[in-house]
Amino acid sequence: MTNGLSQNQTKVFYLSRHRVVFYTLGVFLLSAFVAFWAVNMMVGRIWAISGEEVAAVFCVAVGASVLFFIAFRLWEVKPLVAVGEDGLAFKKGKKIGHIRYADIAGVREHESVLGRLVKTSKVVIETHLGTFSVYLSKDDVHPFFDCLPDAEKRSERKERGAVCPKGEKNVCFLSCFVMLTAGLVLFCAATFPAVWAMLGKFSSALYYLYAILAIYGLALAVSFGRYIYILARYPEYSVRVEEDRFLISYGKVAKTEHSLFFDSVLAFRLKQNFVERAFGLCRISAETKQKARGISDDVYFPFLMKREDAEALVAAVMPDGVRKAEKSGVRALVPYLEYALWFAAAIVILSVFLTPWFLLLLLLPAAAAAMIGAHGGYALGEDTAVFEYGIFDHARLVVRYDDMKSVTASVNIASSRLKLNGLDVTVGQYTRVFSVGYIKQADFSELTEKLEKKVDKDS
Repeated sequence: MTNGLSQNQTKVFYLSRHRVVFYTLGVFLLSAFVAFWAVNMMVGRIWAISGEEVAAVFCVAVGASVLFFIAFRLWEVKPLVAVGEDGLAFKKGKKIGHIRYADIAGVREHESVLGRLVKTSKVVIETHLGTFSVYLSKDDVHPFFDCLPDAEKRSERKERGAVCPKGEKNVCFLSCFVMLTAGLVLFCAATFPAVWAMLGKFSSALYYLYAILAIYGLALAVSFGRYIYILARYPEYSVRVEEDRFLISYGKVAKTEHSLFFDSVLAFRLKQNFVERAFGLCRISAETKQKARGISDDVYFPFLMKREDAEALVAAVMPDGVRKAEKSGVRALVPYLEYALWFAAAIVILSVFLTPWFLLLLLLPAAAAAMIGAHGGYALGEDTAVFEYGIFDHARLVVRYDDMKSVTASVNIASSRLKLNGLDVTVGQYTRVFSVGYIKQADFSELTEKLEKKVDKDS
């Protein structure tokens, strides 16, 4: 491969000729927009354009498209992708690129509506450095996949299970509505009496309530819109568990299927609120090497699923990661209460100088502390750590010690006296920081020892 594209050593697939249709259509639309804008600037009319001017815009767009089509066909010299012994080679004109098999993290096919009409599929190749896309003829996609080294093991892989969320999809609307409404009721119960007392008139205080309701309605609309988008984007969604990967497929009109390899998963996060817990459902997300490097932000598990199904997905990658965490206990609440004292002091001062109704604001830190106490916990296994935390959502982070990028301890006066450390965990440069609560200092020392063994092993 390094010496060129040899027909004896490689299998060559020419990029689909139909992809020029996509490019030409884009040039036509862009040219039409620019010509339309220029006509309006010259004639000074925005709402009234004559038939001759419309014809001129159309002719300009067609002419630009034809010129682009001719130039593109002259410029390209049989663009191709070649499957060789050590990697893939791409040739477009005089440019040649190369991707080693060792750098490929996944390959997936996406078939759009227009692609189905012209019998063209988009093949996306994910690597540790980025993603590369090529358009192949529909008839060449499966032969292309069969030429990859992984294809030899495909027939030997056995399916270990499948997850197809169905009725669970609709519970997300109920869960969203109940959680936002509960937050609205708690916030209004804590703040509305104080606002009413300060303004002196109930009619004046109603404007504050209207503003809160408007924000609530906007948040509800955004959340529902997001769920509707997910339902529209991922129809017929399913996850198949195989020996070394998750095969994720979705789409009815535009079909998509791609692999999430077990060795690319750094951590799992499972989340539940009290509505989802009542239905025995769970939300699961995966932190991958691609996300950790800022390359990919794919959502592999967009739907609620049964808790046992989510735990089965975790167990497929981290067999010892499905365990019940031990509760941190009441003493882990004390450091949070120290932080809450500053908020409580501000509330007491406001209640003295303005109105005693401000004391109702103490409901907010009290409710938060109760939820933290109910959700906090952790378990340090042989190879995997499990952390439970969260306020409104009960979250469970499952991560291997080998995949932890860093752990950070924080202390305040209360945690120092109780010999507790606040723990932050990261798994990659571009992933979020997981603040997983307070653990015993002895357990934090055990955790750091495991990470030191990891560094010694790597070196």
